[in-house]
Amino acid sequence: MLSINQCYLDFVNKILNEGKETYKDSNHHLKESLGNFYVIDDPLDLKYKAKYQNMTTDEMLELIKSGKYDMEGNPIKADALYEYVKSFNDSSDQGFVYSYPNRILAHFGVDQFEVMKERLLNALGSNRAVAITYDPELDCDREDIPCLQFLQAFVRDGELTIHCMFRSNDIFGAFYSNMFFITYIGIKLREELNKELINEQVGFGGIHYHSTSGHIYSNDMRAARSMVSKHK
Repeated sequence: MLSINQCYLDFVNKILNEGKETYKDSNHHLKESLGNFYVIDDPLDLKYKAKYQNMTTDEMLELIKSGKYDMEGNPIKADALYEYVKSFNDSSDQGFVYSYPNRILAHFGVDQFEVMKERLLNALGSNRAVAITYDPELDCDREDIPCLQFLQAFVRDGELTIHCMFRSNDIFGAFYSNMFFITYIGIKLREELNKELINEQVGFGGIHYHSTSGHIYSNDMRAARSMVSKHK
């Protein structure tokens, strides 16, 4: 079983050792690894899948705020991670060019989380429970566009999994918080489904993560190497 923290260390280490140096543009020198996939089936490091049956979003937030997932050398700590994860409950753009909650909960005026839930309630075997973040009308002329592009939820064999695709992911600076954020979405979706399901309850099986460009920026290299060395 793979937790977010374990995956984070593995991915950072992979890019440091195997990544190719490139320039995203004239201002961004980085090491990059293309086309990565991880199954993070124990995101909260609970060790046993059965423990996810009773995990709630409130309990998850409490664990984060307590510092349980803080890692030596990781730039994201408990309070910042807590605020980032719970921001999913605010559908505004929160003062940014875009936010993932806004693009998921109010994209084109549509609550895509609610649509995902309803599609699964109508047919648990559905493959139509999807949410997108890209807006061609807004984003085609912008430099800052969503890194997370796509979410899809499946229920198979009584277990919900969240599948996500990132067109670009800052692995040292953002991957860790991104994965807790998506785990929160998955647990929240499972909670909402179980409130309305009568004959069965759904478990949570974690994240299937797809990354087209995973990278570490040159100005984070020293900190990333230091973090990895602390956890050998």
